[in-house]
Amino acid sequence: MKVFVRFIDNFEQFFLRKEVLVFLLICFSGILIYKRILWDKGVSPLIQSDSQIKLYQTIEYKNHGLNSHSCFLLDNSFDTQFEFYPFRYPWAFFSTNEVGNRTCVFQYPSFFSQFFSLIPIKYQFFNLLILFLYLIVCLVLIFTLKYILNLKSLEYALLSGVFFIVGYGITSAFEFSESVPAHLFLSILFFAILAIELNENLSSFLLFVIGFIGAISIFLRSESIIYIGITGLVIAYFYRNDLLVFLRNYFFLFLGLFFSICLFSFYNESQFGEIFGVRSKVSLIDFTRLNFTDRFHLVKEFFVGNENRVGFLFYCFPSILFFIYSSFKTNLSIIQKKLYAITVFSFVSIVLLSPYSSGGLYAGMRFTEFTYFLITIYICFTIVTEKEKSRRRILVLLVIFQIFLGIYHVRKNIRNLDYIKKYHDIYQSKLEEYPDAPVLHLSTFDLLLISDSFLKKPHWIVNYQKKFDLMEEKLKEANVSHFQVFVYDFVPPKDDNVTEEFYKEWINTKFEIKSKYYEKQTDEKIAGFRLMLWKMK
Repeated sequence: MKVFVRFIDNFEQFFLRKEVLVFLLICFSGILIYKRILWDKGVSPLIQSDSQIKLYQTIEYKNHGLNSHSCFLLDNSFDTQFEFYPFRYPWAFFSTNEVGNRTCVFQYPSFFSQFFSLIPIKYQFFNLLILFLYLIVCLVLIFTLKYILNLKSLEYALLSGVFFIVGYGITSAFEFSESVPAHLFLSILFFAILAIELNENLSSFLLFVIGFIGAISIFLRSESIIYIGITGLVIAYFYRNDLLVFLRNYFFLFLGLFFSICLFSFYNESQFGEIFGVRSKVSLIDFTRLNFTDRFHLVKEFFVGNENRVGFLFYCFPSILFFIYSSFKTNLSIIQKKLYAITVFSFVSIVLLSPYSSGGLYAGMRFTEFTYFLITIYICFTIVTEKEKSRRRILVLLVIFQIFLGIYHVRKNIRNLDYIKKYHDIYQSKLEEYPDAPVLHLSTFDLLLISDSFLKKPHWIVNYQKKFDLMEEKLKEANVSHFQVFVYDFVPPKDDNVTEEFYKEWINTKFEIKSKYYEKQTDEKIAGFRLMLWKMK
């Protein structure tokens, strides 16, 4: 037993050395950047359907101005009523205006795409910029913890940085996702709250600015309002006997929040008719349609995962043990109790209220990613304030265990991305062989690998034969000599986020094309997909 304890002590002392932690951070960051650059040589964003939509949205703003909210199209004249527009739920929202014209807007927050449309870099490197933002969040975490806790050395702050960087939030850093900038804004707001709670002096103007910035996160990721709301309720509860102090401490932070929310809500209302954007309306509809069985299934899947994704329990069980152990074995300070309550209540609220499955390839849990950030802060506070050596040793070992488990899961996530990227590149090269040939899709499931081909040539959807007949007439009238068909050759899996009606109408819809004017030239099968070339007779 003494030998084991001595080994643990030596391992802990080695692992907690500043040089070792800095080395781990640099190495892991370097690997991520290197992989991202390799991926971006092919295309950015990589494969993910949500990221693709945000790219098209960004290109629309770049080409036609910041007030051009219409769904991106290469040629508006061919399909003015969006009858053959390939993207449907959950990406696009259609409506008919007062004169009977059909309009299409993407569901995702406009501010993210509008901002990126102003950046003078090639879209292939947007993902790399997202990854850098993720690393910046990590640096904000490290140096703010050192400042707030008045740490004389960086060891525990660096340990928190390594802990955070291998969390499941890394999934968003691989994509063109608004999650990372939302977390950056939210983290700045949260650290201002911690500074207030620890009696650090922040100027009124700085608090106003931080409040304004923090509120932007709500318009990027809607779950941010739950994190902010729960934080406010928990802190107000602890100030329940001294509400005047609470109001005095948080007045300018709240003022910045309020002003930002009013400003951006007014913009969204004037542009989209919804104060939180189109996505809020769709999310509300999705929330109301779920029954108890559906909700129970989503919650269960979040915690235990499925055949494609790891669940929260498997990714974070050392962290769960950390929370349980600290609850019973350590004397929590007031600030730790606040952190504990905010983390647990916001996490549970989001898991129970979200109408969507976790998503995100291997490591999903997208809507609770900021929880991992809160877990990191709580863990750092708890280890730093724990005086009893044996307890601190157990806490540190759980953190180290979580770090190695996180590295394992990140590695699996990258492997999955590499595998999909391989076939993504094959399909893109096949589509590029005929740059003038539009692509017809028979199902929205086929759109997962459409990537930036949508920026280069037209893609349409014909989900049943009569619709193909209409499209064929249009192609013949436009004197299109050939087109490609891209279709999944098996029964597509049913997404938990869609209804049975939508699945039957738009996803499980492939059929054998019968053409009057075109004949099939090639029919290739690649990893479950068919790619056909049709030429005019």
